[in-house]
Amino acid sequence: MSGVSGAALWEVSCINRSLSALSDVLGALAEQRPHVPYRNSKLTHLLQDAIGGDAKLLVMLCVSPTQRYVTESLQSLGFGTRARQVQKELPRRKGNPLKVK
Repeated sequence: MSGVSGAALWEVSCINRSLSALSDVLGALAEQRPHVPYRNSKLTHLLQDAIGGDAKLLVMLCVSPTQRYVTESLQSLGFGTRARQVQKELPRRKGNPLKVK
């Protein structure tokens, strides 16, 4: 859809694969599957600590009001919907709880 060729086409393809892998990770977290495919992409592997565990994830989407980009905007909103479905357990304290005086 981008209309690029050559090296730029290869770069766009890599970006799309990374975003697809991120979507797979968010889907696995949302469905609370026992295996989360963090290692399917360099992006998700590097972001593993920021996506999983006690971390909070902020997803910013870019949508366009013009008809020309309606497909991309709808895909972005679908991605955001999947990301929003991720529910994490509350963090648990390990060891002795803090005492308040």
